[in-house]
Amino acid sequence: MTALVRGGVQPAAAATPPALQTWVSDRILAPVTTLLLVVATLSAAVHLAGAEIPMPVQLVPFAVSILVFGLPHGALDHLVPARLRPGTSTARSVLVVITLYLVVGTATAALWTATPVLGFTAFIVITWFHWGQGDLFIDRILDDGTTGRGGAALTVAVRGALPMLVPFIAQPAAATAVVTGTVTDFGADHDAVASVSLPLRIAVGVLVGALILLHLTAVRRNGTPLWRQASEDIVLVVFFAIVPPVLAVGLYFTLWHSVRHILRLELTDSGSAEQLHRGQLLAPFLQFMRQAWPITAIAVGMLVALALTLHRADLGTYLALIAALTTPHAVVVTWMDHIQHTWHCNQTTDTGPA
Repeated sequence: MTALVRGGVQPAAAATPPALQTWVSDRILAPVTTLLLVVATLSAAVHLAGAEIPMPVQLVPFAVSILVFGLPHGALDHLVPARLRPGTSTARSVLVVITLYLVVGTATAALWTATPVLGFTAFIVITWFHWGQGDLFIDRILDDGTTGRGGAALTVAVRGALPMLVPFIAQPAAATAVVTGTVTDFGADHDAVASVSLPLRIAVGVLVGALILLHLTAVRRNGTPLWRQASEDIVLVVFFAIVPPVLAVGLYFTLWHSVRHILRLELTDSGSAEQLHRGQLLAPFLQFMRQAWPITAIAVGMLVALALTLHRADLGTYLALIAALTTPHAVVVTWMDHIQHTWHCNQTTDTGPA
């Protein structure tokens, strides 16, 4: 068992304090889950009224995510090795991560340029894994959910599948339109994206349902409370089945995934972690934003450059940039999982000062 302290990780026999678990659950997770349920209810009402949510409204979460939560949530990757690996200098940390982004990000962009459909497919698979990682870490600091490596893999599989697969099951035309609109920006033929047939939708639906049942069964066997896991699974299924995919993914990316990862990063900073342990949420977030703005500004500049190159400034352009950044970011988070033993036990204890 370990606990993060300034400058590295040292042995300690302490888990995440119950107070922090309560604050995270009640003041971060529950409000977002409730908001998603409210949006799903409103979307259902709009649909029953025979109307549609205007696309400019659907794009608002993605627009906000450029500067708040979304794009900034990976802007401190260059500091992660220095924070989690004792003896790693900031200079070396920055050099390693920048090299990683240049190599892996460039390879991702090359794949999109050569075969846009394959590039988008890889993006879905990587995001499936990465978004599942985010929920797994939250389970660990709350000391609930599944246990062991097998349970971790199940959590990652089901929680990543809900945002990535449910829209294609429940709203295939709208979900496929997002893929088609994006890959055509990179030269793919409009007909290159196959429609999602009913038999395939049924098969994928059965897979998702089986994953959820296995996930909840594993949680129950672990003896931890089932309420949060079951309610989040149900809300996510309803949310992605009802809310238009662009709005749904934008809200999830911004308020669910990014907020959870920002919390994870705040816990790697001893000062912010101490504030979080006292229930202070605003001060650590403002500290994070101050640290994240330079890299966020660079990412925004890359977005502008990509838009000028493609002569387009739309959702597809933004998704292409996110894809190029997500691949190296997922590598960094996977390394964090390794250092923090996220997959090996039920409780991740590298969360704050000893």
